[in-house]
Amino acid sequence: MKKLLIFDLDGTLADTINSIRHAVNLAMAHFGYPERSYEEVRLAIGDGARVLIKRTLPVEERENDETVDTVLAYYEKMYDITHMEADRCYDKMAQTLAELHKRGYKIAVLSNKQDVYVRSIVDKIVERGIVSLAMGQREGYPRKPDATVPLIITESLGFSPEDTVFIGDSEVDVLTAKNAGMMSIGCSWGYRGRAVLEEYGADFIVDTPPQLLDILG
Repeated sequence: MKKLLIFDLDGTLADTINSIRHAVNLAMAHFGYPERSYEEVRLAIGDGARVLIKRTLPVEERENDETVDTVLAYYEKMYDITHMEADRCYDKMAQTLAELHKRGYKIAVLSNKQDVYVRSIVDKIVERGIVSLAMGQREGYPRKPDATVPLIITESLGFSPEDTVFIGDSEVDVLTAKNAGMMSIGCSWGYRGRAVLEEYGADFIVDTPPQLLDILG
């Protein structure tokens, strides 16, 4: 029986794109660049804030490191304001987390979003006491799909990779699970969809949060 569940945040626990898009477009407007649509931001997220800005800048600016760094710094100031616009879990996700916790699972969250925002969003959208550890991108640590931080989480909570399931909506999450030696569950309601999760070989795919209860028992 698996004992530790590590959840991705964006596109898995909650739809956070509009809060991200708001900050992206404040940055784009500030520097005179075109605004980005929900769909453009959806396709740009998942690999951290710097990659997000590279992908949403005009093509001719994406390899200009000075421009990327400048726009990123402004984006981060704006996201500090907008990130709490993501104020609720997906439908039935909060109840599913509560039930998994009741059944004895230890629950953690790992995102490529900046660490401070991961912790504040999780504190807002998930009932206190359910999530044992929430982590995001920290200086000096590699992002998902690198296995380093997932393995830090398992060790710090007293588990092994074999005890752990990584749950997320993207190819990054499936690859993270594979790299860390964990079982993977893909969430088709998120930002990449079932086809991508199948392509990358998720061990299981669920279409609604309560289906996690059927797989995990």
